[in-house]
Amino acid sequence: MTHEELAKVCKALADPKRLQILSMLSQQPLCACKILEAFSITQPTLSHDMKLLCGAGLAIPEKRGRWTHYTLNRDTLHSVRQAIDGLMDALESAACPAGPEAPAPGTTLKGDPAMQTEHSTKLYVLTGFLGAGKTTLLLRLLDALQGRRIGVIQNEFGKLGIDGTILRNDNIQMVEVNRGSIFCSCLKLQFVQALAEMAAQNLEYLFVESSGLGDPSNVEEILQAAQVAAGASYEFRGVICLVDAVNFLEQRGDLETVNRQLKHCHLAVITKTDLVSPAQLEEVVRAIREINPVCPIEQSQMGSLSPQFLQDDLLLYQWAEGEETTNSAETKPKTLFMDFTGTVTREQLTAFLREIQSDLYRCKGFFHLADEGWNQVDLVGSRIDWKPCEEKELSQLVFISRIGPAVIKHIFSAWETCVGQEMKLRN
Repeated sequence: MTHEELAKVCKALADPKRLQILSMLSQQPLCACKILEAFSITQPTLSHDMKLLCGAGLAIPEKRGRWTHYTLNRDTLHSVRQAIDGLMDALESAACPAGPEAPAPGTTLKGDPAMQTEHSTKLYVLTGFLGAGKTTLLLRLLDALQGRRIGVIQNEFGKLGIDGTILRNDNIQMVEVNRGSIFCSCLKLQFVQALAEMAAQNLEYLFVESSGLGDPSNVEEILQAAQVAAGASYEFRGVICLVDAVNFLEQRGDLETVNRQLKHCHLAVITKTDLVSPAQLEEVVRAIREINPVCPIEQSQMGSLSPQFLQDDLLLYQWAEGEETTNSAETKPKTLFMDFTGTVTREQLTAFLREIQSDLYRCKGFFHLADEGWNQVDLVGSRIDWKPCEEKELSQLVFISRIGPAVIKHIFSAWETCVGQEMKLRN
């Protein structure tokens, strides 16, 4: 077995769930449907896990009808054992070196704090599922850091930069990367290019606000690519995951993304704590600890967060090693955009959103309301938030579907029933 093949095996086994799947396959071959039942996970999540196990040669897939069946590849396990035994023999027989050779003058070591130049930009990545309050918290943080040279890379799943419009400020260097997740191969290059562009701005801090559907499992791999493109311009300071106290307990069963965001964070911030009971807050904390037992946990109301964390070494709280992200073209939810040139009442728009809320992960945008003017609209779960905003050229909403393209028919039907005016819906 080559070193490359052994590395693939180690990567595939770097997740407790995949180890459990192999243990199950050691007893008997299994249909994908049985694995789904055993772990209560979604089909895209299982497809990702089995792609890694099969790619490493640990499992053998066989298509039977609509389901794929999996068998343990014992030959690969035998080869892994031989490779590890050979490695142990080599280590035991190797002579003890006199000590590491001193690096040549001017040489820098990857991962060593000493390699960071005096002007390295401190880089933070903000994650959190849809509607957790990332943009609100970032706005408060930017206010607290007024006078500093700050940059923001803002990532949204849709091609309409709703949050980018809210964040835009003449005093902030900002780049938007939309239409997917920056952690997906489809946008990874754009993200690296954005990091390289920001490196030329001589910033003190750079905050990357990822999409609510972003899986940051591979963030360190991307930052290594950025280092190639921009040199040692950044000092990675950690991933901050926002957890919606109102909706998290329901959301964590929806997508593997929610678990991955917490698993790979260095600080968890529970938002909207003023909207839940002490009992529910305790349950949220317990659920976080089941996924990440080591990261610090802060609480936030109305987007407030003490900037003290900027002084802390958050990387001390890394829980999980990097792994392949679940973000891909295959797992990308359907996103739609509505354009509307008229006005509606708040009651009409509320009725429309209530009709389709169970079909959506998220809906947000700007709308012209009769007798009220322009409002920012935000639907997460069953909660609709309204906030006055500046006038726009037209009313627009972004829909992120949890039921795929089937949501299109539901949107048209609900709009006709509740509003009955002409609108345009597009991909």
